[in-house]
Amino acid sequence: MNHTIKNRIVRWAVVLMLPICLSSCGVDRWAGYAAETRTDRWIDSLMRERYYWYDEIPHFNDLNYFQAPATFFKSLLSADDKISSIDSLVSVSRSVDDTEYSYGLRYAVTTPLYNDTACFARIAYVAHDSPAESAGLQRGDWIMEMDGEPITQKNYARLNGGAGMTLTVGSYDLETDSVIARDTPVQLGAARIIDDNPVYYNKVYERAGKRIGYLVYNRFRSGTDDNATDRPYDRALLEASKALAGDGAGDEFVLDLRYNEGTDLTSAELLCTLLVPADALGKVMGYARYNDRIGTTTFNFDPTLIAGGENLHVHTLYVLTTTRTAAASEMLINCLKPYMTVVLIGQKTAGKNMVTESYASRELMIRINPVVCRLENSENNADYTTGFTPDYLVDENNYAANYLPFGDEQEALLGTALSIIDGTYNTGDE
Repeated sequence: MNHTIKNRIVRWAVVLMLPICLSSCGVDRWAGYAAETRTDRWIDSLMRERYYWYDEIPHFNDLNYFQAPATFFKSLLSADDKISSIDSLVSVSRSVDDTEYSYGLRYAVTTPLYNDTACFARIAYVAHDSPAESAGLQRGDWIMEMDGEPITQKNYARLNGGAGMTLTVGSYDLETDSVIARDTPVQLGAARIIDDNPVYYNKVYERAGKRIGYLVYNRFRSGTDDNATDRPYDRALLEASKALAGDGAGDEFVLDLRYNEGTDLTSAELLCTLLVPADALGKVMGYARYNDRIGTTTFNFDPTLIAGGENLHVHTLYVLTTTRTAAASEMLINCLKPYMTVVLIGQKTAGKNMVTESYASRELMIRINPVVCRLENSENNADYTTGFTPDYLVDENNYAANYLPFGDEQEALLGTALSIIDGTYNTGDE
């Protein structure tokens, strides 16, 4: 997962370093060698400056600058690094521009017990103003066929985007414990660019005399371009905070990060500042510790960040998690723990306390995503490399009848949180 740190625009000059002989028998072969090695040298120069474990990179003399870029990049990595990655811009051309071309579906493919060939795709969520939403699809629906053909491990990727198609859609039936196809096929329009605002859903519930805020936040993003001064997703988050505050939300709050894999730390700083108790405003939230050539960045609960919004003054935060809850989401959990009670409901989180930053060369058609820093809270704690273990273990995939749209009070994770808050939770439900 890639992360933007403080929205800096980084410009790099290519440093030409090649500690091998570039001439033989009086023949100058510099031009040929430079052309063959320039991608690896570009990677090398960036890594020696920005990589968190730069001091573990092998000496120039011990490296082969004629390797394929992916192989060379791997030869630079620390044994502790499980995150850094490299991409060809040919294969990631859409994501480089921070746009998403799709039907607006997030789904998981499963194989029915009675069939070892065909698959079903269960919808986890549907982006607003997307072809999927226009088709009436929603979380919990099962896609069973595409244009009359069964879904298989070889063709399910068609659901990521393409031409319009006819879908056979089913619903889970509790009585038969199976998925039953609906009578009417669903017409799904052609994929297009989706503006998937991460501020997906918010509501206030009344339970046992308490007003409980709920926010589904699917990704830490300020907008389609995190470096732009116009930050529409952050503005949407501020507007949501005003709506929640106006409805009396606060004190106890449910934050849904089950599909939030992180990204922009400045948006995480904003959300933390909106949630933290008011007496913590102005205090240190946490630190991003880079290598010793760069230093440390401090994050604060800065009240100026929430101008146009409302601090919700939360004292007990219930965070809904899955194995996809990662990076900036885990940073939020870690950084709020010293200031409030944080209760986790769901599955163990991913365990990513390190941050990658993305550097691309369109000339070389390559992008590297090296680890650049470690995230710590105000108590210098970053001890979640194996993930945060939930206080209440609930795997939503085990509750087919409760795999419901966001906001439904019977939905597996939200329903658990609400029952804990109102005192009706049954420990036998775990």
